[in-house]
Amino acid sequence: MAIDYRKTAKEIVQELGGDENVINVTHCATRLRFILSDASKVNKDKVSKIQGVITVVEAGGQFQIVIGNHVKDAYEHVVSMIHLDESKAQEKGSQQKVGVLSKIIDIISSIFAPFLYTLAACGILQGILGVLTALDLLDTASGTYRILNFVSWTGFTFLPVMIAITAAKKFNVNVFIAVVTACALVNPDFIHMITAHKLLTVGSADPSIQSLIQAALNNPDTMKLLNDVVGIPVLAQPLDFLGIPVQMLSYTSSVIPIILSVWVLSYLQRFFEKILPTVIRNLFTPLLCIVIIVPLTLLVFGPVGSTIGGAIGDVYNYLYHLSPIIAGVVIGSVWQILVIFGVHWGITPVTVGNYAALGYDTFTALQASAVFSQAGAAFGVFLKTKDKEMKNVSLPAAITGLFGITEPAIYGVNLRLKKPMIFGCIAGAVGGGIAGAFGAVSWGYNMPGIATLPAFFKEGYGTEFIGLLISIVVSFVLALILTYIIGFKEKNNENADMVTNSESEAEKDPTIKNIVYSPVKGHAISVKEVKDQAFSSEMMGKGVGIVPIEGNVYAPFSGKIEALFPTNHAVGLTSKNGVEVLIHIGIDTVNMDGEGFTAHITQDQEVEKGQLLISFDKQLIEKHGYDSTVIFIVTNTNSYTDVNVDGAKDVEVLDKVMEISN
Repeated sequence: MAIDYRKTAKEIVQELGGDENVINVTHCATRLRFILSDASKVNKDKVSKIQGVITVVEAGGQFQIVIGNHVKDAYEHVVSMIHLDESKAQEKGSQQKVGVLSKIIDIISSIFAPFLYTLAACGILQGILGVLTALDLLDTASGTYRILNFVSWTGFTFLPVMIAITAAKKFNVNVFIAVVTACALVNPDFIHMITAHKLLTVGSADPSIQSLIQAALNNPDTMKLLNDVVGIPVLAQPLDFLGIPVQMLSYTSSVIPIILSVWVLSYLQRFFEKILPTVIRNLFTPLLCIVIIVPLTLLVFGPVGSTIGGAIGDVYNYLYHLSPIIAGVVIGSVWQILVIFGVHWGITPVTVGNYAALGYDTFTALQASAVFSQAGAAFGVFLKTKDKEMKNVSLPAAITGLFGITEPAIYGVNLRLKKPMIFGCIAGAVGGGIAGAFGAVSWGYNMPGIATLPAFFKEGYGTEFIGLLISIVVSFVLALILTYIIGFKEKNNENADMVTNSESEAEKDPTIKNIVYSPVKGHAISVKEVKDQAFSSEMMGKGVGIVPIEGNVYAPFSGKIEALFPTNHAVGLTSKNGVEVLIHIGIDTVNMDGEGFTAHITQDQEVEKGQLLISFDKQLIEKHGYDSTVIFIVTNTNSYTDVNVDGAKDVEVLDKVMEISN
């Protein structure tokens, strides 16, 4: 059944405390990232039970709701239902007591998440072009290649502009002032100045060009000739601003300089908006901001940011080159653990910086094994488990993981069962070590997965690419094998063993009590308290009413489906010991004619204890005005000496609720 993400978004906003409690919301590849006024008001368990929500994580000062592939659909509906006050978000950000690292991760995720897929698309296109040229299917001299090639690099060339847009939203800055600031850093005139500076300081390998460069310093005609020959203007004097020398650095593909600039710009803009008269504010605020912030960026923030970014990248690359194998083992084992806590965004500046400075990145190649290993573990669960619901969850989670989105596999399967998560980390470590041993690299920004494999290929580097393929295959297969052979403990399977023993003992000793377990999670009451005379009178049998917390009904014992109502709102079962029960979902819900009810079993089917029988939409039942209480009764009560009911308590699925004496 398809998930209605409008409904999901509505329930999320409601459970988060409504519009007034939501300060800001962004999204990344799989998560809605909320900043809340008061997170303590939110019940995480209730949010995680909303249909379409995989799990909930609190990290980096954010309330993160993992949705999966449809996060963009949920995000658009959420945004349409709330009013975001940017000034309020800014105030909250300054007041929020979170660590420096958490703040940095929040900033990075908010800035990079919106254009993540676009940047990855550029990286994949670069890889595809590399494959096509290596197979002689595309000539590098052709117009087709040349156009697609510069298109593939456009996202990286103008990366500061994309960062400026998202950073402006994060820091509550006029987007157009921020964009002009970024555009100044990648302005063709400034790029030409940098290129000319390099020629003047480094020189040219061609003696004839070198002589032209020297002559151009004093001869305008020669300068024009030089421009005709090399295609650039040459500066006769070093560049400065008010006498202060400007470092001739290239800011295309840079990250930290523009983030620093927009951050400082946020204070500068607020300052001028506060002191300037209203009549001139709209014009002079952007004018003064641009005149001040662009030179400051060239003089201060640019060099400082480039130094910081270079240092971060140098530290990682230094550690990597100490032992690529150890680096691969560490990254392959812990990467998905970082994803669990939502702090994996902290590595983004390093990977983007590597592409800009080196033209490739090793980290992405090492983390690929961690991605495929979790997909392999989830597929191992699919092959191993006997639980129908887990099979329905694990297979699509594994497939999604193969395409780079691992949250469904992690939260929905592996972490839930514990051991598969461990096996995935072990396999990821092995695969990462293999990738490191082969020196595998990524040539374009991407999120590792089957669709992005071309980004790891480049002509002349076949060994590295083969090593990458070996690493991900080994990771996937090893995680699958470990999960399948060693296995894992499923809660339902554990309970099923308990029931089997109990039932076999009851067959041997007729005086033993049969234990009946709750088919749903919720609050159990005596059936006498149910607001339906037919049930509360106990004329149909003794039992309990359970006010449900979630909308799933499980088999309370192993047995046979004796009756499945056409509207799927009720089911009758008989245990192997002859206990006959009726599970009736809600009161008068037969009038809903099956709407909101989904059966996972069929008439006369044999079922195991803990097997999912029926799913139902609790909110929809209550929206129609019906009581959602699940009525659970022993219909052949008269066949037994006594049916002792445990009511007035909270119960989990398969907690004891009745004892039947023969």
